[in-house]
Amino acid sequence: MPSRFDEYIKLDPPIPYTSRAEMINRCYDMIMALRGPTYFDEINFHKFAIAYLLNITFFQLGEQNRSRMAECEGMQLGRLLNLHKSSEEDGLNCIEVQLRRKGFWLLFYGYVHSQLQNLRKEKLTFLDPVLMQTIDLQGLLPKEVDDELILDDIILPASAPETSLTAGFIVHSKVFGAALGPWTSIGNLHTPRTCQCQRASNKAESVTYLNERLHELKYILDVIPGPLRQWAQAPAITPSFDEGSPSATDLHEDVVQLQFATMRANLHVTHLWLQSIVIDQLDAAEGTNDPDSLSRKALWAQREEVCRQLLHVLHTIPESALEPNGLHLTFKVRDVAVGMLACPYGEEEMPSRRAAEYVRELTAILSRLDRSERINTANSQSWVDTDRIKDIQVGDMTQFGDW
Repeated sequence: MPSRFDEYIKLDPPIPYTSRAEMINRCYDMIMALRGPTYFDEINFHKFAIAYLLNITFFQLGEQNRSRMAECEGMQLGRLLNLHKSSEEDGLNCIEVQLRRKGFWLLFYGYVHSQLQNLRKEKLTFLDPVLMQTIDLQGLLPKEVDDELILDDIILPASAPETSLTAGFIVHSKVFGAALGPWTSIGNLHTPRTCQCQRASNKAESVTYLNERLHELKYILDVIPGPLRQWAQAPAITPSFDEGSPSATDLHEDVVQLQFATMRANLHVTHLWLQSIVIDQLDAAEGTNDPDSLSRKALWAQREEVCRQLLHVLHTIPESALEPNGLHLTFKVRDVAVGMLACPYGEEEMPSRRAAEYVRELTAILSRLDRSERINTANSQSWVDTDRIKDIQVGDMTQFGDW
């Protein structure tokens, strides 16, 4: 995190790096230097975790191309480790099972992203619609206990009936799943009535499917643990103590509160962002440019409600809990803000004025959240194909330059 790196620089002696990119590149070089020609002959979850963390690290720097390649390595290792098959857990200890289940869902999040926002279709995916029909998603949910209670050969019972951090992970996973299909009573995704290819050629089927997705997403958080609700108490930014140094128990409670706040921010921003994306798709599927269309105005009312809820979340959770979510959260907020630019009302009408105010407010928040060290190009082409040559006419001369 940028703020954490700022603290590292203040250490005595300070770290020998002037930027996050410099430090991360050094770590990357060390990791690559440790790999020999037989590195991939023996695989384990540790090697998957390295690839996944490099993917996330480069993404947070705004280096989309390096992130994409690390993601491909992680997906390949995930396939080889059979993270998507609960039937392949025999022979693994309790810790390894929990890690691999969480690893699957981390890759699943990427798959959902690719299904919703992959317009150029340049990204490879860990799963596909056919494979999805064979996966026992309920069986791949991690055990709802904190990591400290999981030993090699046993899972200890919790000492008190408190909500675990893993419960938040599970809720977050189900929200992502709901973007693709409804959860049935046993917890697996219900197969949509029509496949993607049919919906692509049938407007009515597409609109029906998207309306169902929007309805499912809208109400999926109605029953969640108290610490994960939007209105849960936010932690104090600077804990205070009556006297002396804080005890280990106090410090632990502060850390757990901050972790819940960070998870709550990610959960609710993701929940609202997914609704915004589905509204975008509904807008495109209905295909009307008439600003007076009742369907467009109905969608706008839902879009406006999503934006209002997002602003509430961002204003009620301290930035110390927002920052750990990094650019993933920033991009989601930006996507919702962009949707507000498609207001179907005239400039002088109140909905249009409200939209302008929402955009100004979200822009101010983004200016504080986005502390990346380079321009972010997640939604535009960030690579150059140097084998493609484009003729450039300059007067009577024809020059050839790399495209």
